Amino acid sequence: SLTEGKLYLCKAPGTNLPGLELDFVTVEEFGGPHPAGLVGTHIHFLDPVNEKKTVWYINYQDVIAIGKLFATGKLSSERVISIAGPVVKEPKLVRTVMGASITDLVEGNLEGDMDRLISGSALSGRTAQGPFAYLGRYALQVTALKEGTHRDFLGWMGPGFNKFSVVPVFASSWVGQGKKVAFTTSTEGSKRAMIPIGTYEKVMPLDILPTFLLRALITEDTEQAKQLGCLELDEEDLSLCTFVCPGKYNYGSLLRKSLTTIEVEG
Repeated sequence: SLTEGKLYLCKAPGTNLPGLELDFVTVEEFGGPHPAGLVGTHIHFLDPVNEKKTVWYINYQDVIAIGKLFATGKLSSERVISIAGPVVKEPKLVRTVMGASITDLVEGNLEGDMDRLISGSALSGRTAQGPFAYLGRYALQVTALKEGTHRDFLGWMGPGFNKFSVVPVFASSWVGQGKKVAFTTSTEGSKRAMIPIGTYEKVMPLDILPTFLLRALITEDTEQAKQLGCLELDEEDLSLCTFVCPGKYNYGSLLRKSLTTIEVEG
C-alpha cells in the first residue's frame, strides 16, 4: 500500500466495476447531480481533511495508465474525454492523448465561429485559446460555449422567458419549467455587492456555512476562512457558488488566493 488508512473506490449507484470484491477496497456510492462526482465531495463525507491531515486521490483513467505502465513498461498518455456544450453539433466521447490540440478535437463540430473553447468543464475549466489551446493534464472534458456578446433590451428588468435563475425572479421559473437553457459566456451583469439571499445554500451539498465562508474569502479573512472549512476545498468545489452568485464573484480564484496566503504565512 502506498499510503496508510482506508482505500475508497467511489462510483455511481448501480455501476459494475472491476475490483469491487477486493478486501482492502471500501466501495462507496455517490448519486445525483453535480457536484456528486467531485473528489472534494467524496473526501468531505468519507474522510475529511484538515490542517494536519492529508488525503490522496487518483482518477480512474490514471489508474488505467499506471496499470499499462506495469503491464507494458510504457507510459500511456491516452485518455477518453467528452466534447460537449450548447454549440457542439454532435456531443461525443473521443479517445485522444493528454496535451492534444483542442482546435483539432472540435474541428467541424461547432455551430458557429464566435465560440469559446474550454479545457475542462464550463464551471471550473480554463479558456483554451492561442498557445493554451491544448487539453490540460487533468481535463476529462472539452466544452464549447457561445461568446455572450448579445445584450437584451431592458436586461434584468425584462420578463426573462429564456433566462435561468436559481431563485424565481424570471418568468421562466413559472413558464416552461424544466426547459434547458443554452448558456453563453455572459455573466448576465457586472460585478456588484455580495447578496446573501440563500442562493449558495441551494447549490452547496457540503456540511459547511457557504455564505459566511464566501464572505471571509472576499474580505481575505484567512483565519475565519480556515475555521469555516476552506482547507478542505478546491476551486472546483466552489464553482456552483460562482455560477449562482448575484455579485458575479469568482470564488475559485478567491479561495486559491486565501489558500496560498495560508501556505505562505501559516
